[in-house]
Amino acid sequence: MIERVRLQQIRSWTAGEIRFSAGPQILWGANGAGKTTAIEALLVAATGRSHRASALRELVQEEASSGAFTVTLRDPREAQDDPLAATTLAAEIGRSERTRYLVNGTARRSETLGEKLKIAAFVPEETGLVVGAPSVRRAALDRMAIQWKTGYRAALTRYDRTLKQRNRLLKDALESDGAERRAISAEMKPWTELLISSGAEIVAARNELLRALAGPLTTAHREVAPTEGDLTVHYVSREAHLLDDDADAAATRLRRSFEETAESEGYQGHTLVGPHRDDLTFKADEKDLAPIASRGQQRSLLLALLFAEIELLTTDRGEPPLLLLDDAFSELDPERRDHLVQRLTALPQTIITTTTLSDLAPRLVAASECQEVVQGPRGSEVKRER
Repeated sequence: MIERVRLQQIRSWTAGEIRFSAGPQILWGANGAGKTTAIEALLVAATGRSHRASALRELVQEEASSGAFTVTLRDPREAQDDPLAATTLAAEIGRSERTRYLVNGTARRSETLGEKLKIAAFVPEETGLVVGAPSVRRAALDRMAIQWKTGYRAALTRYDRTLKQRNRLLKDALESDGAERRAISAEMKPWTELLISSGAEIVAARNELLRALAGPLTTAHREVAPTEGDLTVHYVSREAHLLDDDADAAATRLRRSFEETAESEGYQGHTLVGPHRDDLTFKADEKDLAPIASRGQQRSLLLALLFAEIELLTTDRGEPPLLLLDDAFSELDPERRDHLVQRLTALPQTIITTTTLSDLAPRLVAASECQEVVQGPRGSEVKRER
């Protein structure tokens, strides 16, 4: 359970703390007050990635050289005054240095934080999951895979770093000729192999996740939208990866694609294939939803995916994840809101943000601890209401 989140020089928070209890927790206030920053800090702690920024240094206040946040977890089954029952997860984010992660004050790999905190989330950035850009679907898939598959975050980090280096070499080769270009091509070969191996690991893990999600997703969608058909999700790539491909099979397909696109890459100066270009397709009764889904159908899918993610993480860990709902209720109609309220009231802890309490069901507000987030003289701060 999250006991508190401390923020220092992170976005609108100069120095502040938000305390939480068990059950539904509501942060409400005007847009820009700083509510979503608390959600963002928890997602970074769990996944090492922000859902709103491409680089963590973007979270640091403009006038500051660094920022930090600390998340305190406490086992609700332990004595509340026992300091040994608490675990602190922290990130120290510098503008020009790598982020430093700490567990109980000791430097650790970012993956270690994710092992301590599992999260299921509904965030506005993913509302375009069905009809938005492929990058939205990849980000959502990666967020879930990081939470579920050990080693996925490390593979994704290796892939991203290797991709940047390989693209730099491709650009250099494009601007060179003769012996210099041949030397760059030779230098690029080990980077290509590293990209294939880490890329294959990513593809295999994504496929494994989609296989595990299939049953819970279909069941959840039938619950949320019984008249909208059976929901399935499909992995889309140039390599036509099969859902049961392991890392070796994925590597074989990727290597073939790199060979086939080598000439085109030389002309364009960047990597044309790999999991950074893959996509997902959602289908209802085998019909692609992207060109036909109504707003209501899109929201049904998001809710079903959230419920499936909760079930998957609960089964994997033996306990439910922390649920984060960032302005979720404003995106749902009354029927879907009721489905969500029924689910979250059964969870140990849910953190909800909203601009106004009137967006929420009265019974949810009555059962929740509500705190208003406002802009004070020194940045964001909390008014604890009950």
